[in-house]
Formats: sequence, structure tokens, C-alpha cells
Amino acid sequence: MRFKQTKSRLYYKRRAIPYLLLAPVVLFILLFMLWPMVNVFVMSAQNYQLLRPLERDFIGLENYITILTQDELFIKALRNSFVWVVFSVIIQTVLGFWLAWLLNQKFKGRGLYRALVLSPWAVAGVMVGIIWNLILGETYGVLNDILMRLRIINRNISWFSSGNQAMAAVIIANVWRGIPFFTISYLSALSSIPEDVYESAKIDGAGSIMTLFRITLPMIRDTIVLTTLLRAIWTFNAVDLIYTMTYGGPNHATTTISMYIMSTFKTEMNYGYASALAAIATGFMMIFAFIYMRAGRLGKEEMY
Repeated sequence: MRFKQTKSRLYYKRRAIPYLLLAPVVLFILLFMLWPMVNVFVMSAQNYQLLRPLERDFIGLENYITILTQDELFIKALRNSFVWVVFSVIIQTVLGFWLAWLLNQKFKGRGLYRALVLSPWAVAGVMVGIIWNLILGETYGVLNDILMRLRIINRNISWFSSGNQAMAAVIIANVWRGIPFFTISYLSALSSIPEDVYESAKIDGAGSIMTLFRITLPMIRDTIVLTTLLRAIWTFNAVDLIYTMTYGGPNHATTTISMYIMSTFKTEMNYGYASALAAIATGFMMIFAFIYMRAGRLGKEEMY
């Protein structure tokens, strides 16, 4: 009887060890991730302004209704976010794949070029903004100086004076910073494709275009879906680059949802309204991620 009880205790102790080892990680996640998320939704239902902390009270869905029906800046920020994310991710994907394809070829000094490709990714967003401000500055910008020396322009151009130019400028800076992520990801995926597949396609008479669309892209499809989704989420949430370069201007032309949330939170100190904006943005990104992942799986069975 004692032997059975001892064996039973040992059995349950062994079963409990994995849970005990995971407990600190789970506690860390609950404390530093789950609780702040829950707190955001709680504050979004309150009239919580830091300048008037004693007037904090529950107002239900009033913040959400105001945002969705009366806040014109929210609609503009949503439109700006769409342009900011779509153009940034598409250009980064195309250029990143092109660079990955080039670096996957055999040539002298390939290792050095692969290392250099990573350099923009190692630079912080604020530093990227400062670098591109120095390049695109109206009075001291390197680009204006080069164009003047080449006599392409006869006076300095203010690259941030109009909304379209400012949006293009921050997208270019973001593309420069994000290309290495796609290049390294696609380079890893391309390196895993067996050479026999390309040799068989070549024997069958497949050209470079057919090989690209029938072999290369289908075989790295999972990588493309995952990298574009991750980069879209990161770009949507990015604040540092736009904050450094334009601070959302001119006339809110580069104000994205994340910039609007930060401005409401930091400048106006309206924590309740900013929390409601964050909750809506989270909902949009969750819906987008779900639809995108479902769309990325369409036709997957037919591919193989």
C-alpha cells in the first residue's frame, strides 16, 4: 500500500514539474502583457484625463461613439495608416525579394554584401528619422545639395511642405529601414529550395518567369505571408520614425492611428480617449490579421 502511495506521489510530482517551471513565465506574461491590455479596455470606458484625476468616472461606450461618428481626425489618421502600411510593405516586399534573389547567387564577396544588407535594420527608428531629416532637409539637406550641384534644380526643395511629399518621405525612410528584414527572411527561404527543382524545370523548358511564379514564389509562400503580416503590424504600430521626421504634419498629413494615440495620450493627457483609440486599432489589426491569414491559405492545397 505504501509503495503504491509513494509511486502515486512521484507520478504527480513529475506531472507538476513542467507547470512549476512554466509558472514564472506565465506570471510574467500576465503581469506585463495581459494586465496592461485589460487595463486599456477598462480605461477606454472612462472619462479619464490626467489633468483632472478626481473626475474619473465610467461613461460606457461614449468614447467609442465619439471616435466613430464625430472624430474627423480619426478618419484621416485611418486613411493615412492605410497608405503608410500598404505602400511601405509592398515596396519593402518587392525590393527585399529582389535583393534576396541577388544575394542568393554565387559571386565574389557575397558574405560581405549579406552582412551590409543588415545595417539599416540595426539602426533605431529615431536615428533613421534623424538620418533622413539630414538627407531631406530644405536648407541643409544632402539631397538638395546633390541636386543643386548636378544643376537638376535651381533652388532648394522643401520635401516636407506638402502632405503627399511628407508621406512619401516617411515611406521612403521606412522602406530603407525595413528592406533588410525581408531580404534576410527571403534569402533564408530561397536557400532552402533544392537545386534539383530548378534543374528539372530547366530541362522541361521552363523560363525564368515561369520558374519564378510556378516554383520559387509557391515554395516560399508561407514566408511571404508571415513576413508581410508581421511587417504590416509593426508598421501600423510604428511611431518613432514619423514622430522624428514630421510629428504627424503638415496639417496631420502623416498622422497615423498610432501617432494619434500617442498625441492624445501625451499632449492632451486624455487617457480614456487614447485607450479607446488603442482598443479600436487593436480590433482593426486583429480582423486584418485573421482575414489575411485566411486569404494566405487559399489555394494552398492546389499548389502542391
